[in-house]
Amino acid sequence: MKNSEYWEQRFTQLNDALFQRSEAAIKDLEKEYRGAAAAIEKDIEIWLHRIAVNNEVSLAEAKRMLKAGELEEFRWTVSEYIAKGEANAVDGRWLKQLENASARVHISRYEAMLLQIRHNLEMLAASQNKSMGGLNAELFTQSYYQAIYEVQKGLGQGSEFGILKPDLVNMVASKPWALDGKNFSNRIWENKEKLINELQGNLTQALIRGDVPDRTIKTISERLNVSKRQAGRLVMTESAYFASEGQKRAYQELDIEKYEIVATLDFKTSDICRELDGKVLDMKDYQPGVTAPPFHPRCRTVTAPYFDDNYTTRAARGADGKIYYVDGKMTYKEWHEKHVKSNPQAILAEKMQKNRYADQKQYGKYREAYKQGKKAI
Repeated sequence: MKNSEYWEQRFTQLNDALFQRSEAAIKDLEKEYRGAAAAIEKDIEIWLHRIAVNNEVSLAEAKRMLKAGELEEFRWTVSEYIAKGEANAVDGRWLKQLENASARVHISRYEAMLLQIRHNLEMLAASQNKSMGGLNAELFTQSYYQAIYEVQKGLGQGSEFGILKPDLVNMVASKPWALDGKNFSNRIWENKEKLINELQGNLTQALIRGDVPDRTIKTISERLNVSKRQAGRLVMTESAYFASEGQKRAYQELDIEKYEIVATLDFKTSDICRELDGKVLDMKDYQPGVTAPPFHPRCRTVTAPYFDDNYTTRAARGADGKIYYVDGKMTYKEWHEKHVKSNPQAILAEKMQKNRYADQKQYGKYREAYKQGKKAI
């Protein structure tokens, strides 16, 4: 039987690899935030300079109606927004507002600015929602299979185990898990609405004060950076949960009775994780945020299976009732190909999961097309 240190090391390494995927997702998210911020700042700069008087701007000037040429330009932009919004599953209520705006013959510069700010944030939130849904499902699935692999390899023997079906993966990936009953999608939409209200409030106050355009843009940019950091924190916290949940399901599948809490001990480690490090608990007590990670935002603590010296497991027999042995030199890729990829049910599940999130690539194409369209104005 492998000792506790072996399991701690293996599962810490497993989770480090999973969290690297989360870090990559955050980099993609930051790139999208930079793109959205650049578009918003450019829109504001265009409109503020158009209404600037003696190097100042005013709310009264901003609320003057668009001229004929400006109105046509605005309608063209809104038509683009509607087309790209439909292609990227933006909230239908927002698309309806855009359609109503495009049909109006009177609209102020102020309203035009607010619409353009909101649309960029609606697109950003829709993209973030899709990306996190796919990431959550991926981390849950990978942590489940990799945990089973690590246990079978460590024990030197294994058995048949359940293949994750798409319906289960999607249900787990979208369900609320925190004590407040909110899932990642709820938080994204709430953060979006809060950000929209704050940016619009900042813009209105700047117009009332008569701030110069550069100062107004700086204020907007600073608030977007705060939102970007919050979004990154959400990604890491959600990732910690779904990696932990996948391992929990693997432990249950293998009839593992106990697990150990393993904290990353460095100067960043929270007090709660330091206190819980090394604690061994029964699987029946496993509860995210209470007795299992994540214990706090950006939590890096993980779990590892814990075995008593006299531990025996049913995970030593295959479907035919015979023990199969796991080569200690077998890589995870080799194990996955043999025990997961060869299963028709698993192949179908993987295809369905990929199809579900294939349209994420469409968003990148939209951003590029939108940038080109803005250059032509």
